[in-house]
Amino acid sequence: MLTVVRCLYRPGGADERLAIRDIHVAYMIENRRWLDQGGALMSADGSVVEGMFLVLRHETREAADAFLANEPYTRAGLFESVTIEPFERFVPHPDPQFLEHLLVSAREWIARNLRTHEQRG
Repeated sequence: MLTVVRCLYRPGGADERLAIRDIHVAYMIENRRWLDQGGALMSADGSVVEGMFLVLRHETREAADAFLANEPYTRAGLFESVTIEPFERFVPHPDPQFLEHLLVSAREWIARNLRTHEQRG
């Protein structure tokens, strides 16, 4: 199961993170088996760190919640908001023809539903 985690710093949180960044990085190294992707969320002009973005690989939502609860920035109260959402990866996909199959399915669904809608209308 992939889970997207988006954390935005509270005012001052981005600066406060620097004092414990080594602990955060060590936690990420220790738990890298769960990390699919991760990095800083930046302001539109790229000059200010606004938060953290992770894609986690866990078996359950509870496991993702536990990972985040033990994450040093979370424990330090640096985040103003956190969202955790299940994620289904389409790209890249293990099946190199996944998008082509998805296109066929989408067109079939549209054709079926448009016919049904037109028959009702």
